[in-house]
Amino acid sequence: MIDHPSVSAIGSHMDEQIEIAALAKRYYEEEGRPEGRAMEHWLRAEREVHRLDAFPAPPPETPSTENDLKAEEAMHLDQ
Repeated sequence: MIDHPSVSAIGSHMDEQIEIAALAKRYYEEEGRPEGRAMEHWLRAEREVHRLDAFPAPPPETPSTENDLKAEEAMHLDQ
């Protein structure tokens, strides 16, 4: 594979377009496959994908260790 910024950008754009298309199709199917609403479904999916990009999911929580729990308990006891 070519390691070049523009190639990466194209791949990223393609991934986004695939995600939007899949979401638009889901909206279409959920609404009973109505005729003439493809653009509405596409724009709705596009807004949703871009909204999710603006607010990325938080990283998954790491399990607390016994030491973390003891430190947290000690903090509560100090109050």
